[in-house]
Amino acid sequence: MENTRTESAGAAGSWPSVLVTTQDPAVDAALAAVRDVPAMPTTEHLAVYTALHDGLLAQLNADLSEER
Repeated sequence: MENTRTESAGAAGSWPSVLVTTQDPAVDAALAAVRDVPAMPTTEHLAVYTALHDGLLAQLNADLSEER
């Protein structure tokens, strides 16, 4: 699988300006929420990263035969 990169405006240079897409819609959907982290209060970061972890874990544990 080849990663695709797209440019995005970073927050004062402290956030990566390149976003990576995986060509897997479910994984890309899980990663999408991270784009908003720089604008969020730090108290909300844990929930975003927990949801990201859980979403990626679900994709890793998904039965590929169900997708066919």
